[in-house]
Amino acid sequence: MELLMPGLGLVFWMTVAFGFVLLILKKYAWAPILNVLHERENKLAQSFSDAKRIEQEISQLAVLRTEKLAEAEEKHKEIVSKAQIDAERIIEEAREKARQEARLINEKADEMVEAYKQKAMREVRSQLSALSLDIAEKVLLEEFSDKQRNARYVNKLLDEVVMN
Repeated sequence: MELLMPGLGLVFWMTVAFGFVLLILKKYAWAPILNVLHERENKLAQSFSDAKRIEQEISQLAVLRTEKLAEAEEKHKEIVSKAQIDAERIIEEAREKARQEARLINEKADEMVEAYKQKAMREVRSQLSALSLDIAEKVLLEEFSDKQRNARYVNKLLDEVVMN
């Protein structure tokens, strides 16, 4: 039963020992413990404020990212539309150049055809004049006395000219 009912002396000495330990702890341990608790509290407060600041920065970065993406998309659309316009312009210039070249080729071909035609006409005329002179010469060489013979000879020469 002594354990359940401690003696008065024991309570007194335990109180004195507890007070003594409490004074020693107050003098030597209480201040460092409170300093450590205050430092921990300050660190937690600092961490909390840093977390809030980082969260705000992240939200600002998200907004900035969205703006930059929209800006980049706008530039992309602008570049693509400019490229399409340039491509259409280049294609149209190439078509126009091809048309001009085709026109020049056609004109040169027409000029060449005309030149060949003129050359052929000159050759035909020169051959005709040579043939005419040959016929005239042969007719003159024949005797003019016999008209039938003369007509037969002219017909014969004409037949030769027609065959050639």
